[in-house]
Amino acid sequence: MDAVYGRSDAWAAIAAGGQAKLQAAIKCGGLSAVKSRVIISILEQVHSRYGAYTLEHLRGVSSAQAMEEMLSFKGVGPKTASCVLLFCLGRESFAVDTHVWRISGLLGWRPEGASRDQTHLHLDARVPDEDKYGLHVLMVTHGKRCGECKAGGKSVGKCELRRAFRRGGGVKGEDGIKNEEEEEDIKMEVEDVKMEMEDIKMKAEEAD
Repeated sequence: MDAVYGRSDAWAAIAAGGQAKLQAAIKCGGLSAVKSRVIISILEQVHSRYGAYTLEHLRGVSSAQAMEEMLSFKGVGPKTASCVLLFCLGRESFAVDTHVWRISGLLGWRPEGASRDQTHLHLDARVPDEDKYGLHVLMVTHGKRCGECKAGGKSVGKCELRRAFRRGGGVKGEDGIKNEEEEEDIKMEVEDVKMEMEDIKMKAEEAD
Protein backbone atom coordinates (compact mmCIF):
# COMPACT_ATOMS: atom_id res chain seq x y z
CA MET A 1 0.00 0.00 0.00
CA ASP A 2 2.79 2.43 0.88
CA ALA A 3 4.56 1.67 -2.39
CA VAL A 4 1.40 2.28 -4.44
CA TYR A 5 -0.21 5.19 -2.60
CA GLY A 6 2.61 6.68 -0.54
CA ARG A 7 0.94 5.58 2.70
CA SER A 8 -1.68 3.01 3.65
CA ASP A 9 -4.22 5.59 4.84
CA ALA A 10 -4.11 7.89 1.80
CA TRP A 11 -7.89 7.56 1.49
CA ALA A 12 -8.41 10.24 -1.17
CA ALA A 13 -5.74 8.67 -3.39
CA ILE A 14 -7.16 5.19 -2.82
CA ALA A 15 -10.68 6.33 -3.73
CA ALA A 16 -9.45 8.24 -6.77
CA GLY A 17 -7.36 5.29 -7.96
CA GLY A 18 -10.39 3.03 -8.21
CA GLN A 19 -10.98 -0.62 -7.45
CA ALA A 20 -8.59 -2.20 -9.96
CA LYS A 21 -5.58 -0.34 -8.57
CA LEU A 22 -6.53 -1.14 -4.99
CA GLN A 23 -7.16 -4.78 -5.85
CA ALA A 24 -3.64 -5.10 -7.23
CA ALA A 25 -2.18 -3.39 -4.17
CA ILE A 26 -3.82 -5.78 -1.68
CA LYS A 27 -3.69 -8.93 -3.80
CA CYS A 28 -1.27 -10.66 -1.42
CA GLY A 29 -3.91 -10.63 1.32
CA GLY A 30 -6.41 -12.84 -0.50
CA LEU A 31 -9.97 -12.09 -1.67
CA SER A 32 -8.63 -8.83 -3.07
CA ALA A 33 -11.51 -8.42 -5.53
CA VAL A 34 -14.11 -8.52 -2.78
CA LYS A 35 -12.12 -6.47 -0.28
CA SER A 36 -11.21 -3.75 -2.77
CA ARG A 37 -14.83 -3.36 -3.84
CA VAL A 38 -16.01 -3.06 -0.25
CA ILE A 39 -13.25 -0.59 0.70
CA ILE A 40 -13.99 1.68 -2.27
CA SER A 41 -17.71 1.51 -1.49
CA ILE A 42 -17.19 2.46 2.16
CA LEU A 43 -14.89 5.33 1.21
CA GLU A 44 -17.56 6.64 -1.14
CA GLN A 45 -20.22 6.31 1.57
CA VAL A 46 -18.09 8.13 4.14
CA HIS A 47 -17.24 10.99 1.77
CA SER A 48 -20.85 11.31 0.65
CA ARG A 49 -22.04 11.49 4.25
CA TYR A 50 -19.35 13.72 5.78
CA GLY A 51 -17.64 15.45 2.86
CA ALA A 52 -14.28 13.98 3.88
CA TYR A 53 -12.56 10.60 4.15
CA THR A 54 -12.52 10.45 7.93
CA LEU A 55 -14.35 8.94 10.89
CA GLU A 56 -12.27 10.72 13.52
CA HIS A 57 -15.45 12.06 15.11
CA LEU A 58 -16.14 8.54 16.41
CA ARG A 59 -13.46 9.11 19.04
CA GLY A 60 -15.80 11.56 20.71
CA VAL A 61 -18.89 9.35 20.95
CA SER A 62 -19.74 6.32 23.05
CA SER A 63 -18.76 2.82 21.96
CA ALA A 64 -22.42 1.97 21.38
CA GLN A 65 -22.89 5.04 19.17
CA ALA A 66 -19.69 4.30 17.25
CA MET A 67 -20.76 0.70 16.69
CA GLU A 68 -24.21 1.77 15.51
CA GLU A 69 -22.76 4.29 13.07
CA MET A 70 -20.22 1.88 11.62
CA LEU A 71 -22.88 -0.78 11.12
CA SER A 72 -24.93 1.76 9.15
CA PHE A 73 -22.39 1.56 6.31
CA LYS A 74 -23.07 -1.07 3.68
CA GLY A 75 -20.31 -3.67 3.83
CA VAL A 76 -19.48 -3.24 7.53
CA GLY A 77 -20.49 -6.06 9.87
CA PRO A 78 -20.12 -6.63 13.62
CA LYS A 79 -16.63 -8.14 13.32
CA THR A 80 -15.21 -5.21 11.35
CA ALA A 81 -16.90 -2.64 13.59
CA SER A 82 -15.69 -4.43 16.71
CA CYS A 83 -12.12 -4.55 15.36
CA VAL A 84 -12.21 -0.79 14.70
CA LEU A 85 -13.42 -0.19 18.24
CA LEU A 86 -10.75 -2.46 19.70
CA PHE A 87 -7.68 -1.65 17.61
CA CYS A 88 -8.32 1.88 16.29
CA LEU A 89 -10.35 3.55 19.03
CA GLY A 90 -8.86 1.65 21.96
CA ARG A 91 -12.29 0.64 23.26
CA GLU A 92 -13.27 -2.57 25.04
CA SER A 93 -14.88 -4.77 22.40
CA PHE A 94 -14.50 -8.51 21.86
CA ALA A 95 -14.19 -9.04 18.12
CA VAL A 96 -15.13 -12.50 16.84
CA ASP A 97 -13.41 -13.68 13.67
CA THR A 98 -13.31 -17.21 12.30
CA HIS A 99 -10.59 -18.30 14.77
CA VAL A 100 -12.31 -16.88 17.85
CA TRP A 101 -15.63 -18.35 16.73
CA ARG A 102 -14.13 -21.80 16.16
CA ILE A 103 -12.17 -21.97 19.40
CA SER A 104 -15.01 -20.57 21.51
CA GLY A 105 -17.18 -23.38 20.15
CA LEU A 106 -14.52 -25.97 20.89
CA LEU A 107 -14.27 -24.76 24.48
CA GLY A 108 -18.02 -24.46 24.95
CA TRP A 109 -17.88 -20.70 25.44
CA ARG A 110 -20.79 -19.95 23.13
CA PRO A 111 -24.29 -21.38 22.72
CA GLU A 112 -24.36 -24.38 20.42
CA GLY A 113 -25.29 -23.34 16.91
CA ALA A 114 -24.60 -19.64 17.56
CA SER A 115 -23.56 -17.66 14.48
CA ARG A 116 -20.50 -15.43 14.52
CA ASP A 117 -22.61 -12.33 15.12
CA GLN A 118 -24.50 -14.05 17.94
CA THR A 119 -21.20 -15.22 19.40
CA HIS A 120 -19.92 -11.64 19.37
CA LEU A 121 -22.92 -10.46 21.40
CA HIS A 122 -22.60 -13.43 23.77
CA LEU A 123 -18.88 -13.09 24.46
CA ASP A 124 -18.75 -9.30 24.41
CA ALA A 125 -21.17 -9.32 27.34
CA ARG A 126 -19.23 -11.98 29.26
CA VAL A 127 -15.52 -11.41 28.69
CA PRO A 128 -14.22 -8.82 31.20
CA ASP A 129 -13.28 -5.52 29.53
CA GLU A 130 -9.69 -5.73 30.71
CA ASP A 131 -9.29 -9.14 29.02
CA LYS A 132 -10.93 -8.44 25.66
CA TYR A 133 -7.89 -7.21 23.76
CA GLY A 134 -5.45 -9.82 25.05
CA LEU A 135 -7.84 -12.76 24.79
CA HIS A 136 -8.82 -11.84 21.24
CA VAL A 137 -5.19 -11.66 20.14
CA LEU A 138 -4.32 -14.94 21.88
CA MET A 139 -7.26 -16.82 20.35
CA VAL A 140 -6.53 -15.52 16.84
CA THR A 141 -2.85 -16.39 17.17
CA HIS A 142 -3.63 -19.86 18.51
CA GLY A 143 -6.23 -20.46 15.80
CA LYS A 144 -3.70 -19.66 13.09
CA ARG A 145 -0.79 -21.65 14.52
CA CYS A 146 -2.31 -24.72 16.16
CA GLY A 147 -2.78 -27.62 13.76
CA GLU A 148 -5.42 -29.14 16.03
CA CYS A 149 -7.55 -26.02 16.46
CA LYS A 150 -7.52 -24.65 12.91
CA ALA A 151 -10.38 -25.40 10.51
CA GLY A 152 -10.70 -29.16 10.08
CA GLY A 153 -8.10 -29.82 12.77
CA LYS A 154 -8.05 -33.15 14.57
CA SER A 155 -6.99 -33.75 18.14
CA VAL A 156 -3.71 -35.65 18.43
CA GLY A 157 -3.03 -34.78 22.05
CA LYS A 158 -0.40 -32.08 21.53
CA CYS A 159 -2.48 -28.90 21.93
CA GLU A 160 -1.84 -27.41 25.37
CA LEU A 161 -5.11 -25.47 25.26
CA ARG A 162 -7.09 -28.66 24.62
CA ARG A 163 -5.16 -30.45 27.35
CA ALA A 164 -5.93 -27.77 29.91
CA PHE A 165 -9.63 -27.64 29.13
CA ARG A 166 -9.93 -31.41 28.77
CA ARG A 167 -8.76 -31.78 32.36
CA GLY A 168 -11.57 -29.46 33.37
CA GLY A 169 -14.11 -31.20 31.15
CA GLY A 170 -14.46 -28.20 28.87
CA VAL A 171 -13.45 -29.49 25.44
CA LYS A 172 -16.30 -30.16 23.02
CA GLY A 173 -15.50 -33.48 21.38
CA GLU A 174 -12.22 -35.33 20.96
CA ASP A 175 -12.41 -35.50 17.17
CA GLY A 176 -11.71 -31.84 16.58
CA ILE A 177 -14.13 -29.25 15.33
CA LYS A 178 -17.75 -30.32 15.52
CA ASN A 179 -19.83 -30.80 12.40
CA GLU A 180 -21.75 -27.57 12.94
CA GLU A 181 -18.49 -25.63 12.98
CA GLU A 182 -17.18 -27.31 9.85
CA GLU A 183 -20.49 -26.60 8.13
CA GLU A 184 -20.31 -22.93 9.14
CA ASP A 185 -16.76 -22.65 7.81
CA ILE A 186 -17.83 -24.23 4.52
CA LYS A 187 -20.81 -21.88 4.37
CA MET A 188 -18.55 -18.84 4.82
CA GLU A 189 -16.13 -20.11 2.18
CA VAL A 190 -19.03 -20.60 -0.25
CA GLU A 191 -20.19 -17.04 0.41
CA ASP A 192 -16.68 -15.75 -0.29
CA VAL A 193 -16.60 -17.66 -3.58
CA LYS A 194 -20.03 -16.29 -4.50
CA MET A 195 -18.77 -12.75 -3.92
CA GLU A 196 -15.72 -13.43 -6.08
CA MET A 197 -17.96 -14.82 -8.85
CA GLU A 198 -20.25 -11.80 -8.59
CA ASP A 199 -17.26 -9.52 -9.00
CA ILE A 200 -16.08 -11.45 -12.07
CA LYS A 201 -19.59 -11.27 -13.54
CA MET A 202 -19.76 -7.50 -12.98
CA LYS A 203 -16.41 -7.02 -14.70
CA ALA A 204 -17.54 -9.14 -17.65
CA GLU A 205 -20.73 -7.08 -18.00
CA GLU A 206 -18.72 -3.85 -17.87
CA ALA A 207 -16.40 -5.17 -20.58
CA ASP A 208 -19.37 -5.91 -22.83
